[in-house]
Parts: sequence; C-alpha cells; structure tokens
Amino acid sequence: MVGINIQTDQSKQKLTLEELRGLVLEAEHFLPRKHQKMLLNLVDLERITVNDVMIPRNQIEALNINAEANELRQQIITSHHTLVPVYSDTPSQIIGILHLKRVLSLLQEETLDIQQLRGVLHDPYFIPSDTPLLKQLQQFQERHTRMGLVVDEYGELLGLVTLENILEEIVGEFTTQSPSQTGKFLRQDDGSFLLEGGSSLRELNRKLGLHLPLDGAKTLNGLILDHLEDMPETGTSVKIADYPIEIIQMQDRIIKVARIFPAQTKKQ
Repeated sequence: MVGINIQTDQSKQKLTLEELRGLVLEAEHFLPRKHQKMLLNLVDLERITVNDVMIPRNQIEALNINAEANELRQQIITSHHTLVPVYSDTPSQIIGILHLKRVLSLLQEETLDIQQLRGVLHDPYFIPSDTPLLKQLQQFQERHTRMGLVVDEYGELLGLVTLENILEEIVGEFTTQSPSQTGKFLRQDDGSFLLEGGSSLRELNRKLGLHLPLDGAKTLNGLILDHLEDMPETGTSVKIADYPIEIIQMQDRIIKVARIFPAQTKKQ
C-alpha cells in the first residue's frame, strides 16, 4: 500500500467569531430558538468584558470590619448573599471576602469576635475590567471560586462580578420572580417602567426586552448623562433609541429614578 500523507493548513480551519455566529444564525431551522440564543450568547462571551456585566461599586453589599460588633452581626444575619466583601473604613479598601458558612459558629457567641472574623476571611480576588467573559468563566473554574472584584488599570475598585452574572449572559435569568416586581424594575399601568438610575443597560435589555445601546455607557444613568451632555433636572424628558425617558428623581448629581416608556415606532 502506498501511504498518503495529507497535510492540512490549520489556520484555514479556524473560524472567526463572526463566521461562527453566522453558522449559528443559519442553523435557525435546525435548532430550537432557545438553544440558538444560548449558542449566540456563548459566542458573544469573547467580545463582552466583565466591565459590561459587573455589579457597580455603589451597589455592592459589603461589611465594614471597623463597625460595631453588634452592627456587623446584624448585617451578617440579614445578608442575602453567601459571599460578602469586607472592607476597612472605605468600601474601596477591600481586605477580604467572607463566606457566611464559615462564620456561623462565631454568631453563636454572645459577642462577635472581630479578630476571629478577620481570621476566616478569604483573600480578595481582583479582576482587570477588560477581561473577556469567556476567559473569566475559565478562570472561575480553575480557581474554584465564583466571585471577583473588578478593578481598573490603576487598581481602583469598579465593581463585582460573579459566576452567576456570566452564566446569566448565556442562559438568562435564574430567578423565577417577575422582573416587573423586583426592586430595580416596577411596571406601571401605562406599560412604562420605573427604573433605578444605576441599573445595568445589559440587564435592562435582557430582563425587559429593551434595545438600549451598549456601545458606550454601562448604566441607565450614564446613558442619559452622555446623551444630554449636561446635568439634568427632575422632570427632564429625553428620547434614546426611540424610548421616551423621563427623569423622576435626582440625588447628588446622579439620576436616582427614571421612567422609560415603550419604544415609539417610526411612522412610514
């Protein structure tokens, strides 16, 4: 027998993200819509960064290690999270991560021992803000952890990202609660929504089926301020991407609450 040596050019076999996306789109007749959407979301993990999906710094639930012991105990008992950042004096000075499961025995004591509390903290895990979500998903797996703190190039704390944040980009929300009934979104009788200004644009698009632009600002507050290029007053109205938006409440030069109406379709 004559041996045939077939050489292939590996570089020609690699697909770009756009080519892969195109193949998934072309397979719409062979895949359930939900599965196709998940595959498209998975492809997009390479172009989305942790900065796009993180919980902003001002929305992070954290503990001040220098607070009174009774106050700390109460915060721990009432926390809705399993992992909680712990800081010293200022929220940007994170000194560790508290796993609530490891502190249960300390809560049995009459007075919370702060030194013992310090002893059960995990070292904080810092993530550069430009890290692609796909890479971060792999790093969470390798590190056997599911939460990290997002920092900029100067080490300044920007926010927090969890494994759940990334998985929700692929499969959607895990919660069974209606988005219109959550704290950030309140549906009105006229079909509009009352929204917190710090709400993530990606989260609004995903949960409420909106199509707000994602190429600039990350939050509703940032989007409105960028569009107006000025500090607005309560009652100011603006239209962005065909969505009428009314500013309901301002606080410390930040849009606290805004109302967004259904998109106004253009007449032919």
